[in-house]
Amino acid sequence: MNIRSMLDVMLSLAIAVIPMSATCRKPEHNHSTHGAHGHSDNLDDYIARQESPDRAKWQMPDEVVAALKLEPGQRVADVGCGPGYFTIPIAKAVGPTGKVWAVDTEPKMLARTREHAIAAGLSNIEYVHCLADDPRLPAASADTILIVNTFHHFADRRAYVAKLRQALLPGGRIVNIDFIPKPREQRGFGPPLEMQLSRETVDADMAAAGLHPAKVHEFLPEQYFVEYRP
Repeated sequence: MNIRSMLDVMLSLAIAVIPMSATCRKPEHNHSTHGAHGHSDNLDDYIARQESPDRAKWQMPDEVVAALKLEPGQRVADVGCGPGYFTIPIAKAVGPTGKVWAVDTEPKMLARTREHAIAAGLSNIEYVHCLADDPRLPAASADTILIVNTFHHFADRRAYVAKLRQALLPGGRIVNIDFIPKPREQRGFGPPLEMQLSRETVDADMAAAGLHPAKVHEFLPEQYFVEYRP
């Protein structure tokens, strides 16, 4: 074998061992699911805040999951899942015959979600290391796509929603929960005011993809909670 042939073989082997996750890492300097708030610089602190017991006072996770009226066997995507705050109770709600996609741009978030799933004995979760501009969900796969405190991070919101709609099963819904615009100094948490979106803005972004409010829940003190359907 000559030197050129040897180099070709070595290059082929190097390409073959590149991890699959390298193909779906977020682009640098993009408006990613968590990095836009600087969370990538100190993810441990951010995860601790996401998992703080104090969050339940305003996020009301039990009430949110109950309001979704999920049924055993349903298929749900949790887009911007973070450390699995909603992923785990949703996986329990849909049961072993159901499926949940935990979707996030940050591998450490997915790893934390997996830890919780293992501790809870759950095996119905698929972990998706998505792109900042693509949730990487299968077409026509989900009954419900849940987005919590994440919609305001999408750089091109309407293009992202169009991709989410492609992942809906017939009769499916996209559920968005995000902060009612208010200065962070006044609320004490959440994104900066300039990043927050009014519900009217989100409604318009959803309408561009042919999705319209089908049900509005009004029990969350700091957020709007809207289900959208075609």
